[in-house]
Amino acid sequence: MKNLTSVLILLLLLSFTSMSFDSKDDYSNESIGKISGAFLEGKLDFENPVMVDVDKDGDFDALKFDNGNVSYYKNLGTNENPSFVLENENYETYSRTFFIDPKMPYPMFFADKDGDGDMDMFVVKDKQYNKQQQKYEYKVSNAENSMDLSTGTLITIILVLVIVLLVLAIIR
Repeated sequence: MKNLTSVLILLLLLSFTSMSFDSKDDYSNESIGKISGAFLEGKLDFENPVMVDVDKDGDFDALKFDNGNVSYYKNLGTNENPSFVLENENYETYSRTFFIDPKMPYPMFFADKDGDGDMDMFVVKDKQYNKQQQKYEYKVSNAENSMDLSTGTLITIILVLVIVLLVLAIIR
């Protein structure tokens, strides 16, 4: 599985996309790791969401990829205490060219890491329980954004990468 993760990160670094993003915050692996628990532990009824500020109100909203459809869940809360409501069940669609539906392999956040005005990708790869603090800590990796493509193109590239990972897993 580590090889598949390495392939995913390598492909993302080679073909990563950009979206216009207005934010006063610059994010880091640590800051995404700190807020991950609030988004991933019992707030949504599906696994591995893609978190992005869809409505540009300063907090992360959730996207669910399922059966050729992308659903948009609006965050009515904050980044520290999110509260989601299904805003648009048919926010975006994609073609399924594979006989199984690709799922996101990890939860992902898209935010500006370096203050250059475009979204970078953060992948929540693992969580470990910290016995001293009695809470989960999340391990986050990121990929810098280097191209200027639209939201639809971003979604398409993510899905293609998921399909590549599934094909690699099947042929092993």
